[in-house]
Amino acid sequence: MALTDSIAKLFTTIEQLTPFSAAAGAAFADALKPVHFAKTDYLLRAGESNANLYFVAHGLVRFVYTTEDGREYNKSFAAEGQFVGCMRSILARQPCRFSIQALEETETLALGDAQRTQLWQQYPEWERLGRLLAEQVALKTEAREAEFLLDSTETRYLNFLAAYPRLAKRIPQYHIASYLGITDVALSRIRTRIKAY
Repeated sequence: MALTDSIAKLFTTIEQLTPFSAAAGAAFADALKPVHFAKTDYLLRAGESNANLYFVAHGLVRFVYTTEDGREYNKSFAAEGQFVGCMRSILARQPCRFSIQALEETETLALGDAQRTQLWQQYPEWERLGRLLAEQVALKTEAREAEFLLDSTETRYLNFLAAYPRLAKRIPQYHIASYLGITDVALSRIRTRIKAY
């Protein structure tokens, strides 16, 4: 994907969140670095303090926690048109507790910590974008917590399909099962029940 196409996609996404001036857009574009990740590459690994904010121009990533004994728990997924990063590293400068891994060939635009801080200080619209992105993360986290505490596994799967309608066929079933907190066998049973309706 050409850099100009990626930046156009980024600005289309941002315009849905907040308006920005031509000068702010030019400064933002100048601060971006295109970064390619092959399938299974990590954008960041647990234990690292990586304060980059990535925009996924093309591809698919997963956010995954890994236990000391190697078990993986998928936290979330992100695809084209979404921002990804670790809020703990970005805001608190602390090591991230999860990894972000490419599930497909993934093209991103990376905004480094120093560049982001400078943009936020110089352009109110980019500080506003940062706040809006943080609000999205907070709302998503609250909804996910409520799902695990209040909803059945079948309801969680239906919520997953509603949240990620175009991604369900791109994400392996075992990753979806991990995201739902169930085994792939349990997910297969749920899918069979839903098809029976």
